[in-house]
Amino acid sequence: MGFPPCTQKYILLREKFFDLVNLGGLADERAEYSILGPDFARLPSYEYALMRGKEVIVDCHLKGFHGQAFTDAPRLFEGRIVEAADMALGSSREKCIFFATLNAVMRRLGLIENTVHCRGADAEECGRLLAEHILARFGDVKIAHIGYQPGHVSATSKAFDTVYITDLNPENVGKSRFGTTILDGSMNEDVIRRVDVACVTGSSIVNGTLFNILECCEKYGVKHIVYGVTVKGAAKILGYEVFCPLSRDKI
Repeated sequence: MGFPPCTQKYILLREKFFDLVNLGGLADERAEYSILGPDFARLPSYEYALMRGKEVIVDCHLKGFHGQAFTDAPRLFEGRIVEAADMALGSSREKCIFFATLNAVMRRLGLIENTVHCRGADAEECGRLLAEHILARFGDVKIAHIGYQPGHVSATSKAFDTVYITDLNPENVGKSRFGTTILDGSMNEDVIRRVDVACVTGSSIVNGTLFNILECCEKYGVKHIVYGVTVKGAAKILGYEVFCPLSRDKI
């Protein structure tokens, strides 16, 4: 019996990771890992999970280049770069290490750029740019936010009449934000089938839900916009477009 499609994607990413570290002669290198929180990002409000400590950024520093991944289950890692490969198939705690490392490796090899999360007021500006991007590309559409990103929700709620939000954090579910009640992530499919465009947090690749979400989008003919630094390396490999206009190249 073969692996489910979503598992096959993680297997593919692991194999590509092996290829990249061997191609770059990085297999035996060791990176430095750290956990970054509110003091790093300085986002404009406590609406952001990062500012409340509900999520953190795992940072991988490799030969002067950084790769980052969001997670609500952080851990650090000590070992050779190549040993991070099998973490692609592990828990969320392990996947965050894999994707931070993948981003650092691909940045080191010049395959992707700007793998450091934006800071300060950039988070609000990102929302404005997202709303403009959707209007220019798709027109006046119905939108789902799969994952609560306050700057994105605030801006799109002003620009569009129909906006849904889902989130996996039980502290957010049921609360009204910018005129919309946040729904539980278990309702993703029901929400996606009601809209034209789904904005999907790239950190869903760490908690294991991204590929099922994208399958739902395909099933119902819904356009998707995947955003954030977490997914940059994986998206390059898998051919996904990533919306992340204000990410940076340095800490």
